[in-house]
Amino acid sequence: MKLTEFRIENYRCIQDSGWVQVDDIGVIVGKNESGKTSLLKALWKFKPFNDDDKYNLDREWPRGRRKELSPEKVIATVRFKFEPEEITHIGEIDETAKGITAVEIQRKYNGHYVYTFSPKNPTDDRGIDWVVNLLDRKLSELPEGFSEHFKNQFEPALKTFMEQVRTKGGSKYALTKLPDFKNKFPSFAYPNYPQNQQDNQAIPKLSELVDATIKEIEATPWRLIVDAVHERLPTFIYMDDYRRFCGTAQLDDVKNRRDGKRLTAEDETLLQIMEMSGLDFDAEVEKGQAENREQRKLDMNDASVTLTNLIADRWSQKKYEVEFHADGQHFITFVKDADSKILVPLEERSKGFQWFFSFDMMFMYETKGKFENSIVLLDEPGLHLHAAAQADLLKRIKQYGKDNQLIYSTHLPFMIDFTRLDNIFVAEDLPKQGVKVHKNWATADKDARFTLQAALGLSWSQSLFVGQYNLVVEGVTDFWFLSCMSTILRDAGQVGLDDQLVVTPVGGASKAAYVGTILHGQKLNVAVLLDSDPEGTNTYEQLVKQWILDAKHVLRVGDVLGDKNQRTLEDLFDENYYLSHVNSAYQKELGGQPLAISADKATAIVDRVEEALKTKGVDKFNKGRVAKRIMDELPRKKLADLAPGTVEKFKKIIVAINSVVADWRKSG
Repeated sequence: MKLTEFRIENYRCIQDSGWVQVDDIGVIVGKNESGKTSLLKALWKFKPFNDDDKYNLDREWPRGRRKELSPEKVIATVRFKFEPEEITHIGEIDETAKGITAVEIQRKYNGHYVYTFSPKNPTDDRGIDWVVNLLDRKLSELPEGFSEHFKNQFEPALKTFMEQVRTKGGSKYALTKLPDFKNKFPSFAYPNYPQNQQDNQAIPKLSELVDATIKEIEATPWRLIVDAVHERLPTFIYMDDYRRFCGTAQLDDVKNRRDGKRLTAEDETLLQIMEMSGLDFDAEVEKGQAENREQRKLDMNDASVTLTNLIADRWSQKKYEVEFHADGQHFITFVKDADSKILVPLEERSKGFQWFFSFDMMFMYETKGKFENSIVLLDEPGLHLHAAAQADLLKRIKQYGKDNQLIYSTHLPFMIDFTRLDNIFVAEDLPKQGVKVHKNWATADKDARFTLQAALGLSWSQSLFVGQYNLVVEGVTDFWFLSCMSTILRDAGQVGLDDQLVVTPVGGASKAAYVGTILHGQKLNVAVLLDSDPEGTNTYEQLVKQWILDAKHVLRVGDVLGDKNQRTLEDLFDENYYLSHVNSAYQKELGGQPLAISADKATAIVDRVEEALKTKGVDKFNKGRVAKRIMDELPRKKLADLAPGTVEKFKKIIVAINSVVADWRKSG
């Protein structure tokens, strides 16, 4: 099962978060007190590892809405889609379940789940004939021990009951009336001793048959499918940045607190460490009182190696080893660097190390060591980690995302994955609306935008220079081509790009959308130049229809050229000219043979080149290699050296961009 989207309502500061779509990894950003923690905690309690972590109506119901307070209120609504194997399994349970591909599940304050399947629900009722046949099969043959008198009373009563089931509603009637039917059994008993005692001794066996029949009728296709799906629900694991694992304790004191149900958070983490290491806590308490120290030392060593093998290689900053020592009831966990003999208690390691250690221990514990089928919720992870360690954590998150889904909140620029800007949501606490979670960066407040803005600036190594007039382009090759052609035109006495225009390359259409939105949200003049391909078209739709950037400020190469086909800036060059540089850049891979590409002019040349290279065993076309070769010679060329068609096409692009700048100047 894969989580596709969720919605939180009626929880602390959240009235209605709105739908939050989730892929393998989701990121929630926002300033302090924006509702990020409430969002994650409400989602965690949908199905936590420990079901004692229930919703608390008294403590978690939103303030100021007391008249609406009810245990029937829904908090979390979660939608899942099924994997192919699950779709097959569900369809095999009952004919009415075939074709079911997804489910929406709500959880209420009282803990109850409500299931709605898609595109249809399985039947919640057994057929009348099925119920009648079940009653006949289960109850018509009485257990041994009943008198003839009981049988003569029971058989017509059963037939009457079966007829009532047939005429008055099938399974629902049967479930309602079977308990009443069972209560009549004592009246069927022989009135006189000893046969009366004989019948009454046999009645419990018949009552057990009735109870079993009730359970079988209750097991409707709906119930069977709900049970099957519930068993497969992923575990939700929540961790905030303040959880610390304790590795030192007096074992007998911990045992006393456990037996008295007074365990502290430190006690619980110690027990988790011991369990993951294969140590039996009660056995270790007993060994603490024993004379034989040798076996205990061997056990400690074995457990140390066990835990080290499980998690030590997950911390790439330094290799480390875990060592357990025990002296009587005193138990201590040391962690030493692999290349050092110095033992350091776990609690004295760096905060960053403790965070990684606690994260791995909790994740391993709550997934029973499988590291899969979980939805991991991290609240502000990596606060105490160095920037390099935050990069480690980001890699770890991607690794866990292969077998689990992961949602985390952050305000750290280094915790933003620049290859996945599409999975970032902003959380805002809006007046009279409560917390809303959305992707609309243009309308978000400046504090909410700061994380992404700062992260993008870091990603470009401080190359984001914002001016009065700004043009965002998809990639550095677009920046090269535009800047170079602008210079060539100016040198020839013609019009180049406006001198006050700042051109910023961002590395993809999706990033162009975010950067353009942020700059626009800061009341800056910004235009975006996009390729006329599917990704560029999708970004155009986002910018114009969702993120309120004026359509005339979002330029697509094909639109500017009056060409309805897929076009990139590479298509502005003469095809033979561009191909000559492809052949030069890929001379080794092509064995000196020129590359033959498709004649389909409706497709962008970079896509046709990539397709042709695949036939030569080159999986990915690096258009930057070709662009660098073009840029090695292009700055030395004069306007007369270039193909007329190329010049005219670039002039159209530059004129369109300058026209936008002129509009900005005119409007002030």
